[in-house]
Amino acid sequence: MNIRFHRTRTLLTFAFFSTTVRASAQVVATLSTSPPVPLDTIGCDRQLTAEQMGAARCVAAIEQIAMSDTGSMGMHPVINGHATLQHDSVVIIVDSLARTWLTALQRHQTIAPRDLLNQVALQVQLGQDAEARHSIEQWLASPGITTHDTLAALAAGVVFFTTTFEGPPSPARFTIAQSYIARLEAMPIAVAARSLHDVRMAMMLAYARAGATDSAIANGLRGFAVIQQIPTYEERSSVATSNKIIDLARLLVAQPGGVARVDSLVAVLKSTIVPPPELVTKDTALKRRLVWLEEDMSRNTGVIHWFGRTLTPLIATHWFNQPTPVTPSPEASNARALPLDDGIIRILGFGWFTCGWCGAAMKQLQKDQALLPKGVQIEFYEWTLGYWGKDFATPEEEAGHLRQYWLDRKHFTFPIALWAGPKEGTPGEGALPRESPTHKALFIQAGPTFFVTDGHGVVRHWQAGYNGYQKDMASTINLLVSERDNARDHAR
Repeated sequence: MNIRFHRTRTLLTFAFFSTTVRASAQVVATLSTSPPVPLDTIGCDRQLTAEQMGAARCVAAIEQIAMSDTGSMGMHPVINGHATLQHDSVVIIVDSLARTWLTALQRHQTIAPRDLLNQVALQVQLGQDAEARHSIEQWLASPGITTHDTLAALAAGVVFFTTTFEGPPSPARFTIAQSYIARLEAMPIAVAARSLHDVRMAMMLAYARAGATDSAIANGLRGFAVIQQIPTYEERSSVATSNKIIDLARLLVAQPGGVARVDSLVAVLKSTIVPPPELVTKDTALKRRLVWLEEDMSRNTGVIHWFGRTLTPLIATHWFNQPTPVTPSPEASNARALPLDDGIIRILGFGWFTCGWCGAAMKQLQKDQALLPKGVQIEFYEWTLGYWGKDFATPEEEAGHLRQYWLDRKHFTFPIALWAGPKEGTPGEGALPRESPTHKALFIQAGPTFFVTDGHGVVRHWQAGYNGYQKDMASTINLLVSERDNARDHAR
């Protein structure tokens, strides 16, 4: 993804991994009466709940910045971070604030391309589809528009209309997205190949969310097929190691012959990252780049390896809200192993304490426990980092802090497994915790990452991020519960 388009993706990420919340009358009233407060002094702490005054003060401060004399230049960093306030595991992007941003943008006679894309995102967020399409056409008709910006505008039309909303796209939005893809396909393939890959990946995820698996797979395969048409080795090899292959593999392995198709696709991608000999002759640094690319590819294929297979036992040193497993592990003196083939359907989450999205997911999981069918269990797995705040901490000290935070402060009641491995020396005479064997075996690349396993411990679902049980996992869990119950009925 090129740099200009990449900078518009922050709002998409928040919309994809989070829940948009309408402002209550109380919060709206507070917005109108709150005095201006500098954003860096109000303490927008994600530990606050949405009903607390702190949330309204944060929103009021952002509104002040969006309407300031700095105009669109002041608004852009607001969208790219400060405006997304995590309160009680939701991101507050209220309609009134979105309209404020639009007003701040539209009162300028000249809008920078990146801000025009922000305007499109906000219009789609508010359901103003016709206005959003007009904004894109306005940009495409700009005098002197570059090919780079044309690609960004068309790609944004696909991505915004397929990801910046609650739930799967409407048929009308799929049609809009397809119209922009058609215009990209009309451009020279060497020019549009990278953008075509990006939009096909967006369509793959959108169709998957809509339950249209065949269409999702078709878009995913077309997106990866076009990688070979990307003209430069640097960009082509980077795209080939994208973890989007994991999303496509997750869909493929559930189909007849899917494993073989995944293996074939991975083989092609592995050949794609090998630099041409003539390039290596000119730039020997490409040999080092190949090492990095091979590491990325190994992580992707390492995750894919577990699809349809029994997951390795979880190995941890501390077990909260659950009995300590009895099976010892050689990984550490106090480590125990939890086999996953014990008949329990599990939602397995993986993350670490300093990962904000991981903390948000844990808070949402606490709420979502009530939605789970009988016999389905949440298990969240974390590992220590070697410090607490600004101080170094022993494994036991850090585990104690985490226990207090999770159980006494957050009141989490679902099972949590923690790897607090012994510290080991580093070449720089420092010390780091021994890597979690489970983290290493599962090739966890980002937080939070989720696996869903059936009663035999077989991986039946994988995803990065968490947007709530009903949207992300309910259909898979219901299928697994049905399989389990039918097996019990036949056994009687």
